[in-house]
Amino acid sequence: MPAPTRSCSTSSCSPSRRPCGSGGSGAFGRSNLHNVTLYTVHAGDNLPFRQPVLAHLHRSLDLTAESLPTWDLTDLYAAVDDPQLEADMTASRQQAVDFETKYKGTIAVDDLSATHLLQALLDYESLLAAEYRPQSYAQLHYSTATTDAARGALLQKTRESGSDIATHLVFFDLEIGQIPQGVFDSIVTEPALSPYHHYLEHERVMAAHNLSEPEERILVETSNSRGRAFARLATEVNSRTRFTIELDGRTHEKTQSEILVLLYDADRELRRKAAASISAGLQSNSHVCTYIYNTLLHEKDVLDRLRTYDEPEASRHLANELDGAIVDTVSDVCATNFDTVARYYRLKGRILGIDDLAHYDRYAPMRGQESDIPFSQARQMVLDSFRDFSPELAETADRFFANQWIDAALGEGKRGGAYCAAVTPDHHPYVFMNYTGNPRDVMTLAHELGHGIHDVLASDNHLLDYHPVLPMAETASTFGEMLVFDRLLGELTDDGEKLALVCSKVEDTFATVFRQIAMYRFEQQAHKARRAEGELPTERFSQMWQDNQQAMFGDSLTLGEEHADWWLHIPHIVDVPFYVYAYAFGELLVLALYAKYQQEGASFVERYFQLLSAGGSKAPADLVGELGLDIADRNFWQGGCDLIAERVAQAEQLAASTGAV
Repeated sequence: MPAPTRSCSTSSCSPSRRPCGSGGSGAFGRSNLHNVTLYTVHAGDNLPFRQPVLAHLHRSLDLTAESLPTWDLTDLYAAVDDPQLEADMTASRQQAVDFETKYKGTIAVDDLSATHLLQALLDYESLLAAEYRPQSYAQLHYSTATTDAARGALLQKTRESGSDIATHLVFFDLEIGQIPQGVFDSIVTEPALSPYHHYLEHERVMAAHNLSEPEERILVETSNSRGRAFARLATEVNSRTRFTIELDGRTHEKTQSEILVLLYDADRELRRKAAASISAGLQSNSHVCTYIYNTLLHEKDVLDRLRTYDEPEASRHLANELDGAIVDTVSDVCATNFDTVARYYRLKGRILGIDDLAHYDRYAPMRGQESDIPFSQARQMVLDSFRDFSPELAETADRFFANQWIDAALGEGKRGGAYCAAVTPDHHPYVFMNYTGNPRDVMTLAHELGHGIHDVLASDNHLLDYHPVLPMAETASTFGEMLVFDRLLGELTDDGEKLALVCSKVEDTFATVFRQIAMYRFEQQAHKARRAEGELPTERFSQMWQDNQQAMFGDSLTLGEEHADWWLHIPHIVDVPFYVYAYAFGELLVLALYAKYQQEGASFVERYFQLLSAGGSKAPADLVGELGLDIADRNFWQGGCDLIAERVAQAEQLAASTGAV
């Protein structure tokens, strides 16, 4: 049984809102009935291209002189060999056996009382909370050193223990779905069950896709030897990959995080060499990674058929509590506005004086965009920006720094990207990132702290409604980035520096909105092609990837042939299928929320905190509706795209006023 999370892995089956099964494989989220994600991860490593902020706001310092923070996990366990780990896993397994003995056959009955169901839910939450501690520790510890055999062994051990526990809990979700409707209607409105009303209603919706108990138990017991195992293999393969590049006459080996940073360098030849190195490194693993992806796509096809999902993405929509038509609208509106991306890159080409922009020019820096912001200054930038919005926001964020809840150091075998992980409502979240000193990392830090603050504010909810669904999970993170951007822009007086910052924000927004939708469309095509055509070669996936990514840029930029394999480094498509549209949903939603904040000022702050404090206790449409917004309205999403276009227009005006074009 994994801790509750916000995204689900490829092996997802019935998207129950409560977690079950054992540990996840990389980027995690809300678990399914027997899905196996481990803890809340808001995976930022699908967004490796966060554009730099401004040079004038920092001094170029040697980061090697600064000690980057690593998290302190001793409030979970002392070490991998802490005897309390084994004791807790043993106790949780016995607790699961006792739970099954006590409650199996007593939920889906005609004489079910609210009191009995409430006690079952309380005992269930207690069991989950106890189980999450060892699983969370194992995954957190593993992610900072994926090549460490002892950490990998512990991770697998907690997953296998979780699968054992899950077999004893399968009945519970099934019986909730089988409660006679009349009985359910009569007890669900009783005050004692009021806090669980949303959770129970959602479980009932999920019941249409449940299998029989013996079938569910088989899936749980085999979960560690099916898709989850392949997903972990993909994580380890990518973590071990080294990218070779010639610098100053010497050959260097870089990790993925280190090589990606070079795509922001002012030297075009260096960017080209870095891109070629990325392609070569990914291609060296293309056979095994393609096989892994084919296997995961086939497994999802089988599970979707067994659970009677009509479309590959249907289980994700159901888990996200979103009507598929709304997601289709978001996707269609974004694709209709791809010309905004092309418009901007034509401008960037003129600014840089490059007539033939290539994929390695996408993040070429403007004047004033440099690197080497020390972590201490990044911390201050973020806290100051949060404090402008609310002292409470800054104080909550500062706890992450003061209490060692952040791991930002680079390390051999450390997985790439960034995430925020939550354990239970009564235990603090953790922030994970790879801080390279690039100014883009300031935005990443703000993003992940936004997630962490969301988790802290939602901690008054019970465990089963602690986490928001994926689309809402990106709200606080993206809002945090907006606060940092707004403060930085307000401090500037020079139009050239304003241009650099606005361009950085535009490119960041493109990566969060349009790139994610292009990726979502790639996933849709990949899943459907695998079902229609059978096992696919790398070249087939690469062509779908290239076509969807190129559509975003039009004729403004050419993605070279070697870019076609870059889908191989995206963890989300392996770990969390169809997660990515949540980024676009969250960014466009935040644009609307931020516009409200700018209009309403301080009066908006409390309403915003209420939105975050709700956690997963309400569906997205209901939460957003309380703020007077309608996510079913196509014009709502078009309004967000219009705001992005306005930002591009601002860049055009600044470029003209500074003589940059």
